[in-house]
Amino acid sequence: MKPYFDYTETDKRYYEANISNRIPKKVFDAHVHVNLPEHVAMVPDERWLTDWALECGHLLPAEDAYACAKQLFPGVEYHIAGFPWPIKEADMRGNNRYLAEMKKKKKLSPFMAVRPEWNIDEIEKTLIEGDFVGFKPYPDMVTGVKGADISIFDYFPKPQWQLLNKHKKAVMLHLPRKERLADKMNIKELLDARQTFAEVAIIIAHFGRSFVPYYLAAGLAQISDISGFYFDTSAVINPAVYELAFDKIPSENIIYGSDMPITFWHGKREWTERDYVNICRENFTWKKIYRSKEEEARYTVFLYEEVRSILDMIDKKNLGDEAKNKIFYENAMKALKLQ
Repeated sequence: MKPYFDYTETDKRYYEANISNRIPKKVFDAHVHVNLPEHVAMVPDERWLTDWALECGHLLPAEDAYACAKQLFPGVEYHIAGFPWPIKEADMRGNNRYLAEMKKKKKLSPFMAVRPEWNIDEIEKTLIEGDFVGFKPYPDMVTGVKGADISIFDYFPKPQWQLLNKHKKAVMLHLPRKERLADKMNIKELLDARQTFAEVAIIIAHFGRSFVPYYLAAGLAQISDISGFYFDTSAVINPAVYELAFDKIPSENIIYGSDMPITFWHGKREWTERDYVNICRENFTWKKIYRSKEEEARYTVFLYEEVRSILDMIDKKNLGDEAKNKIFYENAMKALKLQ
């Protein structure tokens, strides 16, 4: 396995002090990007620099994903629902074939990446033959921008929803538009999709891209009934988001996701009302805040910050092991119909 991150004694001590004795022994990670170099070899170098997350890491074969999980979470039985790297220039068909092969080898429970212009018969054939758990559409497939001002149905058209509904599959949905979950049209379209395609398990990635509580609060205020929606935790570390989530969303509707390999860097975040700033040890081009070498040496893997935030809030709310097991394992198994 290539070195995806520098695992230090600081990381080891952080894990033992904050995570080791609290994380369940079985974990299902519903949000991992899995691919081979040839699937993104055609992506221009400058494209990776257009968004901080793209620069953090965009290669992770299935075997390496499990090796990373084993190093990061020793003693944990770790399961992965991978999906292709959702970037417009990538080889989606090749990536889907690779994930289907990994499914046959019982290494993954993968989502299938879909482009809005693909033939619906081809999509159905790939979905069934590859035994995918569902779809991973993405705004980038239309615009090249993840938060573009477009409709959900622009990048994930209704015939593809109908196909998932027919086969009772899931969707991992990354919301468009600047206002994310708070956007009224996003809410309208989510409610429309839930009512029209009731057999689809709708997993809303990153709590609806709510990396600060403003978007989650504004979005949930527009949804009177949360049933039918799942929310994944990927790349969310803000304790205030988790406090709001655990107050407003039943534990049965929250699913753990890591966002590997994006979350392998060392650092943390600071927040404003509607935005965040990443503070890291690594020398990414997007690094704007520099701290002393001594302070940066104390940073741990960003994924650990996420997992600790989840565990801390479960403990704070006295939700117990039952909720913990649901969030880290059982809910994903249910949503993806793996049990």
